[in-house]
Amino acid sequence: MGSVIMGTGVSVPDNVVTNHDLAQIMDTSDDWITSRTGVKERRFVDPGVGASDLAIDAAARAIEDAGLEPSEVDMLVTATMTPDYIAPGIAGLVQAGLGLNHVAAMDLRQQCSGFLYGLDLADAYLSTGRAGHVVVVGAEVHAGFLPWSRASWDRVLGDDSVELPADDYTRNTEHRAWSVLFGDGAGAMVLSAGDSPSTGVLGSSLHTDGESFELILVPGVGFKERPWVSSDQLTEDGHLPVMDGGGLYRRAVRLMPEAALEVLEQTGLTLDEVDLVVAHQANDRILEGVRKSFGMGFEKVPSNIAGYGNTTAGTLPILYDELRKAGRVARGTVVCFAAFGAGAHYGAVLYREP
Repeated sequence: MGSVIMGTGVSVPDNVVTNHDLAQIMDTSDDWITSRTGVKERRFVDPGVGASDLAIDAAARAIEDAGLEPSEVDMLVTATMTPDYIAPGIAGLVQAGLGLNHVAAMDLRQQCSGFLYGLDLADAYLSTGRAGHVVVVGAEVHAGFLPWSRASWDRVLGDDSVELPADDYTRNTEHRAWSVLFGDGAGAMVLSAGDSPSTGVLGSSLHTDGESFELILVPGVGFKERPWVSSDQLTEDGHLPVMDGGGLYRRAVRLMPEAALEVLEQTGLTLDEVDLVVAHQANDRILEGVRKSFGMGFEKVPSNIAGYGNTTAGTLPILYDELRKAGRVARGTVVCFAAFGAGAHYGAVLYREP
């Protein structure tokens, strides 16, 4: 029986950073960023706030929206690539913060596809009767991932009295191609066991292309190294991502639609019957490529990247929550969730609102 989305919730920080703010700390402009990414602004947490904090807030909102008590939740799935600690993951912190019982709490590391994989995992447990209510949450705090100095952060967050050293400006500019993309945020869903095979989660098509592993990765601070982190690695920026933007674009615009068509074929539906495509919000150029592939416009393949940037595992639930609360997910609406991310993990999940 198809698992049903019973509630949703979002948690985003109050600190809004515009492209004009970023132009104070690197050689960039609103036009440069917008034309290449579609991002106009993003949000960042205060120092000391972790992905678990955003996840707890978003999940609590989703549980309340579903009309449930925390004691009724049977399982928790968390997805993040920016955990509070290198080990363990955030699932235990989120479980404790929500006041859940000692239910299974799982951490997923599929990066931008993490929430998509979480949806499928939740549906598997619900469909087999191993759980009745599952919380899935995607949460990211990219602020700590960005290569900006304290002076850079002070300027970005509104302190114009801070003088930015020339070396900081040069370094920030060096990493601008990827650093302007990201923002912080979390989204959550509560899924419950359904009573009809024709509604709820209808099917999924998940894949991993391990040969594309190096399209985007953090080359250092890993346990192949001895020690796993060193001053030399940090000096050489081994803790920062390297990215093949062109390769990512070409695969994302091809593989997300391919996965969507696969799940449509599985379920016997056609592309014409899809009302909404909730795709990962990585770059507006990728989203436009997906629209062209599907022959759909903005209404059917919406975007909110302009206001949030890429929130990695948080993008799908944040966008879906906005669409749902805007009345875009009426009874019978067919939604295709799709994502592509580092790993390279990608796929699609098809859902019909009861």
